[in-house]
Amino acid sequence: MKKIGIILRDYKSASHNDLLAFRSDLLTFLEKYELNIICIPVAFNRNEYNELERVERLIKECDGIILPGGANIHEIDLKIVKYLYDNNIPTLGLCLGMQMMALTFNGDIEYLKTEKHQSREEYVHKVKIKKKSKLASIIQEYIIITNSRHNEHITTTDLKITAIAPDLTIEAVEDDAKTFFIGVQWHPESLLNDIYSNRLFDFFIKSL
Repeated sequence: MKKIGIILRDYKSASHNDLLAFRSDLLTFLEKYELNIICIPVAFNRNEYNELERVERLIKECDGIILPGGANIHEIDLKIVKYLYDNNIPTLGLCLGMQMMALTFNGDIEYLKTEKHQSREEYVHKVKIKKKSKLASIIQEYIIITNSRHNEHITTTDLKITAIAPDLTIEAVEDDAKTFFIGVQWHPESLLNDIYSNRLFDFFIKSL
């Protein structure tokens, strides 16, 4: 059975305790596949070299890695992404995970000047996908409608930019030379019955 690693993100509980976690909708989405899921905690406040070594040992046990959404990006995140890239480990980035991927390759990030990308609705805005991209070949459409709940956005990256929103917000990045190295700004894991979300996850799982 294939093993998927999920890099846990840092959160604050309602009582202000530090937590490492990921949203439960990602677990719900993955339950439809025959997978072993490995949670990979990262102690963001520890010695970076030692922590990276420990995380890499856990990553080596996995067939692929998901970089889930969250609130904060740390320096060690970029080193983890570079390790995944250099070792051609299938990687799917979701929201913050996509931003981590973009930043690793000379990316820049800024706060959004609009609240149009912060919604609890299932379908919020259109996304135009570049025709000659791996993402387009997976999704099999060039314009889809996605959810959107983020307050920062990538402004530039050396990765291939493969999708944009109507306001030109970058919505997806990839390196099509890799087995699977794709990040999307939206949350496909929250759209359990969405055909395009399922195509994306199906392809990712098959690439392991």
